[in-house]
Amino acid sequence: MQANEIEQLPGNPLILYVDDEALLREVASIMIEDFGGRCLLAVDGNDAVEKFAEQADDIDFVYIDYSMPNMNGHETIVELRKIRADIPICVVSGLDITPEIEELHKRGEIGFLSKPFREKDLLTSYSEYRKK
Repeated sequence: MQANEIEQLPGNPLILYVDDEALLREVASIMIEDFGGRCLLAVDGNDAVEKFAEQADDIDFVYIDYSMPNMNGHETIVELRKIRADIPICVVSGLDITPEIEELHKRGEIGFLSKPFREKDLLTSYSEYRKK
């Protein structure tokens, strides 16, 4: 399915996409921009926390890879929520969900998106979890 066949992201949101794999960051950035969003990229949890701290009021949504060096997805979520508790977050992972992430997901505090994902999956997860 092509991006022009899917609705656009409302309001030109700024989305922070965090992944240690350069190709996945690039693909996600293209998808987000195809849907009318703006994308801020981070290479790991530390980079994400720095960028988020600088633009916390402007960022509308965060996608975080779970398995990253230096600071994993769960640790990154904890740090981001210290800066802004209400930021909608979706964990992206090709691995099985961990007990910590599963608990946050069950409580409705985060979303979960399995890798690999398609354009439609990215848009659906944003629409579903942006209010969490």
